[in-house]
Amino acid sequence: MKLAEKIHTEGTRLYAYPFRLYVLGCGEGEQERVIISVPKKLFKRAVRRNLIRRRTREAFRHIKGNYPGVSGKHIMLVYVANVILDYGAISDGLGSALGKIP
Repeated sequence: MKLAEKIHTEGTRLYAYPFRLYVLGCGEGEQERVIISVPKKLFKRAVRRNLIRRRTREAFRHIKGNYPGVSGKHIMLVYVANVILDYGAISDGLGSALGKIP
C-alpha cells in the first residue's frame, strides 16, 4: 500500500478551508512526509495545479516551525477550493489547518 493510501485510510481527517488534511503518526524509523494534492477534477491544466502546489509548499516551509504538532507525523494536504487563491490566503488556511493537529 502506498503511503498516500495509508494516510487516507488510516489517518485522522481535519478540514480548514482551503484544505482537507489527513494526519497519520510516523512508524518506528520512518521519516515524516508531507504530500500535497491538487485534484485534476478541479483544475484541468497542470500549470494551475503546479502553481497551487508551489504556493502551498512555500507556505508550509515558512510556517511549519510555529506548529510543534507537525513533527513526527505524515501529513497529506488536499486542496479543495475551486479557485486559485493567492499566497496569503493559502498561508492563512494552512496555518489554521496545522493548528488543528492534535
